[in-house]
Amino acid sequence: AAFLLEELIEGGDDTFLKFIHNMDANPLLDELDYGYDMAEFFAFTQHVQYVKTGQLAFISDYQGTTVLLTDPQIMTDPNGSDIFGDGNIEASVSNFETQHACNEYCEWPGFGL
Repeated sequence: AAFLLEELIEGGDDTFLKFIHNMDANPLLDELDYGYDMAEFFAFTQHVQYVKTGQLAFISDYQGTTVLLTDPQIMTDPNGSDIFGDGNIEASVSNFETQHACNEYCEWPGFGL
């Protein structure tokens, strides 16, 4: 027999947030929502990952709490190969530049994004 266990996320459904979906490169939360600042930072990290991997990959599907993230998804589309399962939405990589809205973090001069 095999068992798969996940760590209990304290606080339950009231604190569980979906920051960024794997079908979009922008925060799912509204600007005034709790956790929006983290979602905006995660969108920035996606931009860095996309640039640093030569437009090949970034991490998405950020969800969990402001203390613990769970189930991230690597997005990539190397020559049309689906190497990371059904959650890898290849179109997310090819549409990243048109979907991603740069935010204040992306505009920091030291990053050159």
